[in-house]
Amino acid sequence: MIRTAAIASLLALAILPATAQTPQLTGNWTFLADVLGTPIYARLTLNQQGDKLTGDLNGDKLEGTVTGNQIHFVSKDNGGGSDTVQGTLSNGTITGDYIEVDGNDLSHPAHYTFTATLAPPLQHLAPQRHDFTPTIFYRQFSPFYKPVLTVNPGDTIHTTTVDAGGTDEHGVNRVLGGPAPSTFKEHNRETRSSSTWFASNSTATTPSATTTSSAAYSTPTWPSK
Repeated sequence: MIRTAAIASLLALAILPATAQTPQLTGNWTFLADVLGTPIYARLTLNQQGDKLTGDLNGDKLEGTVTGNQIHFVSKDNGGGSDTVQGTLSNGTITGDYIEVDGNDLSHPAHYTFTATLAPPLQHLAPQRHDFTPTIFYRQFSPFYKPVLTVNPGDTIHTTTVDAGGTDEHGVNRVLGGPAPSTFKEHNRETRSSSTWFASNSTATTPSATTTSSAAYSTPTWPSK
């Protein structure tokens, strides 16, 4: 009986490391695809039960499996299209390839690469006031611009911007004029939680004024596909 128990214990210890190596993928991920050189962001939600995956990719239901650090799933839309994703998890980031099939053009699948990172958990912090003085004004939206602020629901941002002629509040011409310039644009970093703000000289997606503004931020919604 003792020998049998010892053998059983050794077998259990041998099995434990393999179980511990199974990644836990449940959560909300930011899916960044490289589509012909253009970065495209999507929302990836994964629910893991053992080696099975369910969830959605930008609203399309998905099913898949996890084998070690290898991840495979297929998402399907209502129009007959699909995304077949194969990725590898390393240091908290999923990288890999996916094949996109357009429901209106099934005979021409497209192949792209992607990276996905887990969105940080929502922090329920007390509302804060952010005073920001912009030094650079961009004339177009771009995911390549470095974020200048990360804000949470209830935060207030006090900042300045330029008018349609590119002139700041001191009458100094800071940038080439254009239609409806403003200081900030909004990029949602997490799922319905906080947002990352970029300095920009373009149409605002949040409340703003032509010179000095103080805008309260409310919880954003993730854009649909």
